Amino acid sequence: MVDVKREEERQSNQLAYYSLALNVVLTAVKGIVGLVAHSDALLADAAHSGADVAGSIAVIIGIRVARRPADADHPYGHGKAEEIAANLVAILLILAGLDVVYSSVAGVITLSTAPDQVALYTAIGAMLAKEVMYHYQIRVAKRVNSPALDAGASDHRSDVYSSLAAAIGIFLSLLGKWNHLSVLLLADPIAGLIVAVVVVHIGYQLARQSYRTLMDQVLDEGSTHDMIAVAMGVEGVLRIDDLRARSFGSYIVVDIKLSVDAEATVSAGHHVAKEVKYQMMKRFHSVSDVFVHVNPYYGEE
Repeated sequence: MVDVKREEERQSNQLAYYSLALNVVLTAVKGIVGLVAHSDALLADAAHSGADVAGSIAVIIGIRVARRPADADHPYGHGKAEEIAANLVAILLILAGLDVVYSSVAGVITLSTAPDQVALYTAIGAMLAKEVMYHYQIRVAKRVNSPALDAGASDHRSDVYSSLAAAIGIFLSLLGKWNHLSVLLLADPIAGLIVAVVVVHIGYQLARQSYRTLMDQVLDEGSTHDMIAVAMGVEGVLRIDDLRARSFGSYIVVDIKLSVDAEATVSAGHHVAKEVKYQMMKRFHSVSDVFVHVNPYYGEE
């Protein structure tokens, strides 16, 4: 189990650094090409990637802090650090999107010239790179159950949509340039505006999800049904009075109240509680700790 955890940590850290390197490269390339090729959409996409750099750094820090063991001040561990990192990614996405709105509206008003063809190739290349990175990261995020990596994967997918919108806008602007249709020159800044809407929407969805977890929202009944079944399967458990499971980043902590025979000894009740904790942690890989409260059962009251 220790080796599995260590391998998961290695993969998470490695992937976070890969994402950071990719975002740095894309920010530089999009920004330089956007300036040289006069593309508002590509510059907007570069601003998005710039926010991704800060987001990737937040993910790296969040993963590092979350992997620290529990201590006296943090008995539940440091898993919420991943949720904080996910929330920072969401905020940066929203801010980047709002910045793109401003620049795109300015581009529509000024009606800038059509971009050069290299801007189209850059947008397509960025889109393909981010799509590959998305599929790789989402697989790892699901395997290690990492909210920070999952948020980063969603960020990669938003980049795909962002670059796609930029590519379409750039292509339509080039068509307008080649066919002397001035109205199509608006496609580039309008594409930037579409990029902004997508980015802000994805940022809002991420922020809402991480906020719920940070506020200690318990898992819903459907997610805890199997946990209750495992606890009820332990010999000596006569009733489950309450079960609350909370997410702490990549792991879950469970609080459970159960009833045993009122005539049972304290030692017997303690044995049942230990067995429930053992079976829960054995069955559910994401459960890191189980706190069991034992009540006396006097029959149906």
